[in-house]
Amino acid sequence: MRNNLLQKRAFCAALFVLLLSVAGSKNALAQTQVATLQHGDDISAFYGANAFVEAHTAAQTGDIVTLSSGTFVPCEITKAITLRGAGCAVDTVANSNPTIFGGNIALNVVDTTNYLTIEGILFTNYVNHKTLYNPKFNRCNFTRIDYYNSSSKMRNAQFVNCIINEFYFNYTTNTVLINSVVWKPNNISNNSPVVLYNSIMANLNYFNALSAYNSIIIDNNSGYPYSTCSFVNCIGIGSNTNIYTNPFGEGYTTGCTTYTSYGEVFESFNGEFSMDEPFILKDEIATGFHGNDGTQVGIYGGFMPYSNRPSYMVLKRCNVANKSTIDGKLSVDIEVVTEEE
Repeated sequence: MRNNLLQKRAFCAALFVLLLSVAGSKNALAQTQVATLQHGDDISAFYGANAFVEAHTAAQTGDIVTLSSGTFVPCEITKAITLRGAGCAVDTVANSNPTIFGGNIALNVVDTTNYLTIEGILFTNYVNHKTLYNPKFNRCNFTRIDYYNSSSKMRNAQFVNCIINEFYFNYTTNTVLINSVVWKPNNISNNSPVVLYNSIMANLNYFNALSAYNSIIIDNNSGYPYSTCSFVNCIGIGSNTNIYTNPFGEGYTTGCTTYTSYGEVFESFNGEFSMDEPFILKDEIATGFHGNDGTQVGIYGGFMPYSNRPSYMVLKRCNVANKSTIDGKLSVDIEVVTEEE
């Protein structure tokens, strides 16, 4: 609790200083897109669609780049920074909009000591990895994750609370997905092993290096995974009766169970994938089939239940007076949203 309070105070103090520094610019706060760059105690601000490009250019290893809601022009990320957005989806409770990268983006951080961390962003186009070591992706939505070329490599990537439409695992090693969804995975081979914890994976196809725990496996398009895959305390849904009804294929299973329709497992999901789909389990499934940690299987179980709201405070509203008072004071009205709200 004390650490959270200190973090909130530090955030508000830094934000207040930032607002004071930009208030002198008449149109600064009128811009839709805002990026801040934090380097130690120094904070810089950039505005407009190219704000991220400018912030990345100025950034150094370990810096924090924070983006407002809105659509930003992407650039190749080559620095081990922490990149924070306002969220990956519309938040109807907090009444906030997502941070969006509207074009293809390449990730190419060759640093093996420091790593790239990204949270709270919606990627509507391709995310292509070139070289990445130990990247962390939290609460992001991805349209497609792919490799750049045959020299690409992504090592020890971790995805937490992410929704991914397509993921090409070529040239990846030891990818871990926690409380996440991958709808169209491809090429989970001996060279590209993947581990799932409390996740959902659908449309499996010729896999031989997948280990899943407390997860939900939907449909099997080829009669596999191979026997080298393993599934522990998982639910399988074999709805694709025209192909194969056993989603676990030849994989090793323990403590698993299978169903033949979405309606037996999910409250409302009918097989039409959407990044906005909540994947809520039926009560009898959520309470009647637990993982090996005693919580429900799928994205709302485990120790990191799914949420698409960023884990840090997000600026929801800020009003700055057009001019200071006669005694030199400037009125600043700030509203932030925290994960708990």
